[in-house]
Amino acid sequence: MRLPKRFGTLFLLILWRLTSVILVQTAHVPDEYWQSLEVAHHLAFDYGYLTWEWTTMIRSYMYPLLISILYRGLALFSLDFVPLLTTLPRVFQAVLVAYADYRFYKWIKCRWMLFILCLNWYWYYCATRTLINAVETACTTIALSIFPWKDSHVQSVKFLWIVSFLCMARPTATIMWLPLCLYHICTSTEKKIVLFSRYIIICSFCFSISVLIDSYCYGTFVVTPWRFFQANVLRSIGNIYGKHYALWYIFVGLPVLLGLYYIPFLIAVWRIFKHSAYFHREMVMLVVIGWTLTVYSLLSHKEFRFILPLLPMLIYTSSACTHHLNVRITTFTRNSILAFLVFSNVAPGFYFSLIHQRGTLNVIELLRDEISYTGASSTLILTPCHATPLYSHLHVNTTVRFLTCEPNFNNTKDYIDETDKFSANPKVWLDDNYVNNKSVALPSYVIMFDKVASKVTDFLRSYKLIAKVFHTHLPQSKYGKYILLYKHVTFV
Repeated sequence: MRLPKRFGTLFLLILWRLTSVILVQTAHVPDEYWQSLEVAHHLAFDYGYLTWEWTTMIRSYMYPLLISILYRGLALFSLDFVPLLTTLPRVFQAVLVAYADYRFYKWIKCRWMLFILCLNWYWYYCATRTLINAVETACTTIALSIFPWKDSHVQSVKFLWIVSFLCMARPTATIMWLPLCLYHICTSTEKKIVLFSRYIIICSFCFSISVLIDSYCYGTFVVTPWRFFQANVLRSIGNIYGKHYALWYIFVGLPVLLGLYYIPFLIAVWRIFKHSAYFHREMVMLVVIGWTLTVYSLLSHKEFRFILPLLPMLIYTSSACTHHLNVRITTFTRNSILAFLVFSNVAPGFYFSLIHQRGTLNVIELLRDEISYTGASSTLILTPCHATPLYSHLHVNTTVRFLTCEPNFNNTKDYIDETDKFSANPKVWLDDNYVNNKSVALPSYVIMFDKVASKVTDFLRSYKLIAKVFHTHLPQSKYGKYILLYKHVTFV
């Protein structure tokens, strides 16, 4: 029995996204664990560690709550094994992203654009990671596919249900969707009072549900988007994680996100402005892209994943404005360009998915095996804060201490967080906290990068190196090429 064509396309997209669950074996950013899996594990199993974002209540529980439901389902059937705890949320996300890909295809009706979206290395690299940015990108794609553009026959406001919940879960989504909603209100043929009433009803309902979820999970009434705004905009707490120059997204962010397709995008921008009358929808998208990049550029802290939700519009504007170009090329030239496009995505995709920054995951696997074998009760992780996942990958209620990096909430003069204190002088930090502190026992296991080990040889004399795991060819300042696992001699 043959499946209908639409189900065949969706099935292939699901298979494609499931490959990333298998192939992506590296770490990207701490948030893929500490803002999702670790929180969900704490919800489902009542133990774990919550970072400062959760103690200050600036994050929404909606996304971790979904993962915790999966965890509780596994525990109900005594299937809460670590491989399932770490893989099932990614499988769920693969299906969501595949459906978003399918909606993208139904929206634009162009296989070439779908191919470009699926081929994009950074989206493949991030799509099945448990990052709220990946969920935001998938939901944004679905919402765009049912958005009532002026030149379309769609008049429904169904997209607003997705957008409203999305903006509550990820407040920065408001930046992109605000101009699109204003565009819809201005161009809709529906009576404005009726349209406004629908907006108010849908937004109020989604706001109420999200506040109820967060208030229940936090145990007190809280409006997380407001707290998020206070922390990240009014107090600029995000600056502690790095600052970048204003045009970083233009000269670094977009080229990395689009890869070789950055060139068609630049051509598209020129064509849109030259023939704006013929590219109404693309012009609106370009305004939204420009507005979003401008707002993000005004914020000091910048990351590639922040602009990931713009990807469907970036591809749409690029492809829609360039595939009509009257440029005659030979078959060989066309095939060469296609081959180069594929290689330019496959090469970085494989490297970053399989090689770059895999050590922090592998060492936690080794630590889990060691703890289950020896029954040791304490571990000290001397890496930059949140460099490794923790209880979601250990699933053992053991004592773990790691370096923290809380912001300066009390406005202390010359404030230095724990990670920076350790980095400045590892030996002094270890002496103060362990060697000269008789009330604290030495940990059973110690994890650190190779850059640090040579600076604390005295402390490590009572430990044996049991694993040296490759992490990256391109170590950042506080990281290293290898990550090391030490075991106390009493357990050897």
